[in-house]
Amino acid sequence: MTSHRLLLLDFDGTLCLGDDPVLAYAEQVDELLEQRTQGSTRERTVREAVTAAFAQNLLLVEDIQYDAAGTPAAVSTDPAPSVGKAHPVSWPLQDGYQLVQLLATQAGLTNEDTGLAFRQARRNLLAKGLDNTDVHAPPEAAALLKELRGSGLSAVLATNAPAEGFDVWLEALGLQNSFDAVINSAQKPFGMPQTIEQARRAGPHPVPQTEILSVGDIWANDLAHVDALGGATVLIDRFSTGLGDPDHRVWSFEQSAPIIFRWAG
Repeated sequence: MTSHRLLLLDFDGTLCLGDDPVLAYAEQVDELLEQRTQGSTRERTVREAVTAAFAQNLLLVEDIQYDAAGTPAAVSTDPAPSVGKAHPVSWPLQDGYQLVQLLATQAGLTNEDTGLAFRQARRNLLAKGLDNTDVHAPPEAAALLKELRGSGLSAVLATNAPAEGFDVWLEALGLQNSFDAVINSAQKPFGMPQTIEQARRAGPHPVPQTEILSVGDIWANDLAHVDALGGATVLIDRFSTGLGDPDHRVWSFEQSAPIIFRWAG
């Protein structure tokens, strides 16, 4: 008998596509910087820098400040945060949210400030109406998840996004009935061990650690811990970072679909 399996999915950059959420985050950061640094001048706003990066499908922009050793200023070297600590600034960069946070922190905001900016940006998008943004799911996602779950496989969504208003996001994407469980505020990467344990027990029987496939767009956040436990990994590397050591590296969710089906048997 084939053991039960778990498909563990990331949200932003994996199942939730579109650049407007990142740009809304950048706008909130710019508003905070305007309030905190009145009178100072910047060559361009964080939103302008991120927009330029997206136009080239790159994350390294000239606005990033480096120290003498070539490491970006404000990057944390703390291997693990204390309980409840805001997500540290990440390096190397793997998505637009990380670029916004790095530029914001280098401009003088704290990790707590950027967390507040992120949550306010989500509220602003909901108030605007997600149908008025470029937010969308991969076209094949809903059907893929329906078929896999119909075969007995568990599908769990794990995201750092807060639970506030999250049901509206799922409905806008057509994914409101696609998961056995949704884990919000997962605090990836440091909260990933607890997230995996919660996800393994989302179905009627605990799933062995080696029977997990994690699909996400950030190696450290979504895949590294699953890989260490002996599970399988698919990295959606939109920006061609080359980071991590996934079992499969793709550039879109569409490319991951046949890999998921083969793994599921």
